[in-house]
Amino acid sequence: MPSPPATRPATRRSPFRRPTDLVERTRWLFGVCAVVSLVLTSSGAAAEAGTGRLTAIALSGAALIASWLHRYQARRGTVPLDLLDAVAVCVLALASPVPAVALGVTFSALWFRAVYGRTWEIWFYATAQCAGLVAALALWQVVPGHAAAAPAAPLLGALPIAPLLAVVARHLAAVLQEHQLAQAWDATLARLVTQLLGVTDVGQIRQRGWEAADQICRLTPGLVVVVVEDDGERLLVQGTVGPVQHLPATLDRAPVGTDLASAAASQRPGRITAPDELVASAGGVTSWVAIPLPDEPGRFLLLGGKVLHPEGVVLVQSLVNQVALAIRATSAHRELQVQARTDALTGLANRSTFSAALEAAALEAAAPAAADSPWVLFVDLDDFKLVNDRLGHAAGDELLRAVGARLAGAVREPGLCARLGGDEFAVLVHAADAAEAEALGRRLVEVASSPVRLGTGTARVGASVGAARVLPGTSWTTTLQQADLAMYAAKAAGKNRVVVADEGALASA
Repeated sequence: MPSPPATRPATRRSPFRRPTDLVERTRWLFGVCAVVSLVLTSSGAAAEAGTGRLTAIALSGAALIASWLHRYQARRGTVPLDLLDAVAVCVLALASPVPAVALGVTFSALWFRAVYGRTWEIWFYATAQCAGLVAALALWQVVPGHAAAAPAAPLLGALPIAPLLAVVARHLAAVLQEHQLAQAWDATLARLVTQLLGVTDVGQIRQRGWEAADQICRLTPGLVVVVVEDDGERLLVQGTVGPVQHLPATLDRAPVGTDLASAAASQRPGRITAPDELVASAGGVTSWVAIPLPDEPGRFLLLGGKVLHPEGVVLVQSLVNQVALAIRATSAHRELQVQARTDALTGLANRSTFSAALEAAALEAAAPAAADSPWVLFVDLDDFKLVNDRLGHAAGDELLRAVGARLAGAVREPGLCARLGGDEFAVLVHAADAAEAEALGRRLVEVASSPVRLGTGTARVGASVGAARVLPGTSWTTTLQQADLAMYAAKAAGKNRVVVADEGALASA
């Protein structure tokens, strides 16, 4: 099993303070038990011991406590310290009345060591401890003060318990580490959900998703995430997180094409045979799963690891789904915003958007630094009802879309063209004089009056335009009303023309 994830930086911790995290609390408890066992065993072994034996007990105890303290603070075990523990237990056994006295320390130390490191390290530690006790039994009569051979049966009879303890302790450690990893995964996913709240930029959503994927790869040793796009001939690499080195920009599609198609059809994660260059770049990782990215045909997240547990695949799929859900919500939000600002038939700005822009222009005209004033041009199509009556309402809608596009094309940035409703349009231009506004009005009449080819025939309408200057101190509603009145004056004068509102009447209004 891989080393437990480092969910927090390895800072020095006080061994006298009980941790709150489950795994760290278990390690602290096992460490305390080991120290208590050492103290009790040393106290019993020191009874009626001479100076030499007392010194050996003190030194071995100090070495064990120093080794355990380092392991607890560093959150990892090392082979040199494991060998030091074995030598210290051997010395403690030699200084005890019988070697079997040290068994209590060995078993407690084995429990404490099992919650750190990989499985082979635990077996190495158990073997070293047993070797140290057997060495104490073999050296018993060599050490001064031991006249007779030590009884071997109590020690040798209890030693087989050590590997059993190693199995049980390692299983417990594995369960705790998996629990810790699951907690870290869940915390990462929950943090992503919190971060995505209120984010409406798709780029930021994808960035947060990548950061979460990177965190999951850091928590899970050996996990690799690669996003690719299948163009039908090759796989285009679009991003990676995890231990990947020298990955080409394109991958061979042949080994994985069928698997990707199957995953895309089912919209569920599927096992794949990864291309050789991907396996080599990921350090020999051969276990891979393809997760189709929702709403993005042809794009896949490839998840690789030495061992891919179902829980890990489900976690990454949940991350993908959360990002996709946030993107959908953002798209829906933007669509609603667009719908609220635009006319559904023509795609132009609607009445509320035009009103807000006109109100802002009125404030702009009131500014002391304003030179030329903004202008409003009210456009009403002439004889539009005849088109509806002759060709039908569908043809009338088609005509409105065509004329609206023409009017918008005649207005330069930052001007605004809007459909107010029915066959009424309005244009707002900034910083223009009367001649420029009237010239634009004639241009609008020209483009609106050109024949329009429809699905049911050809139609032609005219346009009457009323223009009004946005004067300082005049409300935007008054300006729009004056432009409307000027438009009716254009109709009364024979249609297909431009009439500019009388500024004197507008000022008095």
